[in-house]
Amino acid sequence: MALNIKYRPLKAFLLAVETKSFTHAAARLGVTQPSFTALIADLEAVLEVKLFERTTRHIALTAAGVEFRDRIERPIADLEEAYRSMLDLASMRRGAVVIGALPSTSLTLVPPALGALRRLHPQLQIRVVEAHNDELIGMLRINQIEFALATLLTDAPDLKFTPLVADAFFAVYPSRHEVVALPSLHWEDLIPFDLVLLAQGSSARHQFDRAVFADKATAGLRYDVTHMTTAVRLVGQGLGVAILPRLALPSLGLGALRSRPIEDDSAKRTIGVLHRQDRLLSPAAQALIETLRQVATEVESALPPLRPRQI
Repeated sequence: MALNIKYRPLKAFLLAVETKSFTHAAARLGVTQPSFTALIADLEAVLEVKLFERTTRHIALTAAGVEFRDRIERPIADLEEAYRSMLDLASMRRGAVVIGALPSTSLTLVPPALGALRRLHPQLQIRVVEAHNDELIGMLRINQIEFALATLLTDAPDLKFTPLVADAFFAVYPSRHEVVALPSLHWEDLIPFDLVLLAQGSSARHQFDRAVFADKATAGLRYDVTHMTTAVRLVGQGLGVAILPRLALPSLGLGALRSRPIEDDSAKRTIGVLHRQDRLLSPAAQALIETLRQVATEVESALPPLRPRQI
């Protein structure tokens, strides 16, 4: 037989034990004394035992009441603590989120979003794992991160993608480089030049390799680097042209270096939020994503234009 266990009569019983008064216990529970008495009577009827001995002046536990108190006091406290804990999570008074982020988003989107979230919800703990796109998708699939700021280069039915910002790859070069004179700029135009490329696993490298796979015979020197700041320093020394994401350019301190978009469709991408289809995002993660949406709108408005300026 299924037990019909109700919280309110149990709480009424424990309050009566604590206050030693039905009157005071009723006030603590926020009900009238007759309603409180009815709760205790219903509980005794369900249990088929008498829990209290009552007189007009005081109440006392029966032997059955003592045993019942000892059995339910800790479980009810644990239940209340579990409820409070879940309410704290829902209202973001506490919580922890582990997210993954492309290096370009770590430079631009993540810092202001974390700052804004900290001001609103100082108890939340956010851990950011920076990695290349392929690594982020792998971490998502084995639950190492709750969501990723990344791009979706191929179909992935197990993942849900929510766009945040339009991005593209730009050539970054010295002001007197031959790229300046080109009427338009495509992947194939870059092949003869010495290039500074982000390492394998990055979405920039993936899109470059896919675009120029058949044209390596005439290629210039290639520098493989992990960090975008390293690429900028190499270009600053006149060692080549770097291919870098538009999203990161304002944060890289280009100085006298110039940049222009690569005009092929394959040089464009969308940065967004990736998470598993079969997982619900925590309230803390949802709050962070909403903050990222607001930040992305502000950041995108300050980025270089996706199309080259007409002269």
